[in-house]
Amino acid sequence: MKYDDFFTIGNIAVLNRSTGDGAYDFDFRNNFECKSVVSDVNAPVLLHIGAIEDYTGIEEALEEHGMKLLVHQGEHLRCSTIEKWYPILQEKTPFTKVYEELPDVTEILNDFSFPVFIKGNRQTNRHKRSQCIIENAVQYLNLQKEWKRDPILSWQKVAVREFIPLQIIDSESFPDQVPISYEFRFFYFEGKCMAYGPYWNIGQRYALPETELSKVLKLTDWAAEKLGVSFPAIDVAKTAEGEWIIIEVNDAQESGYVGVNPLILWHNTVNAMQNRI
Repeated sequence: MKYDDFFTIGNIAVLNRSTGDGAYDFDFRNNFECKSVVSDVNAPVLLHIGAIEDYTGIEEALEEHGMKLLVHQGEHLRCSTIEKWYPILQEKTPFTKVYEELPDVTEILNDFSFPVFIKGNRQTNRHKRSQCIIENAVQYLNLQKEWKRDPILSWQKVAVREFIPLQIIDSESFPDQVPISYEFRFFYFEGKCMAYGPYWNIGQRYALPETELSKVLKLTDWAAEKLGVSFPAIDVAKTAEGEWIIIEVNDAQESGYVGVNPLILWHNTVNAMQNRI
């Protein structure tokens, strides 16, 4: 279990590690009254250590010392793998099938037609377009070869998704990645929105106007309630036809801020954590 710091903020403990990524790291000690943990604590433990490779191992190690995670392993899997969250939210997200490995193209075409969107069960490889948006059988065959040697994708199950055109903001500035769309990330804690902001923090700036906020919150509130997860990050986007859909769900413990203001996020979340039942 790798970490740089272990401290409490009120009745929450935080296991923290710097990742070197400014879109994820946060200086808790300069923004909250933190007390270093020098022995075991009764407070539930929030992980802020970047991508978590061995969730089971961390949970077991803490339990050996009488401590418990704020987000238990079942919750973590339910919001960090599409095979777990898709069945819960399928009515508001593109049709998806998860395979143990990339299937033959004929099997794909039994359930989908090109183009399709393909990603790992947990993540993409930095939104690389050639690995995500597959427009024909030739591209798919190339992806099969590339997937096996890709360090991020090769160990993951494969999620094939119906391709639904989104409202595009910028498709030219970063031609090697998927187009920047009208997409937003919402952070929730125990069913309530803590903060939100643009998913894309590169390229043209954009924001969610107040006139659309209530409609989007209706969708994200619904998703948070259905998931029943303590601390999820929910990504939504507007389709080219004007409908709001769910794009992705992640464990907020691992999620980058993207265009979300981290000060607002953590002040709201830490305050909510103090009042949890």
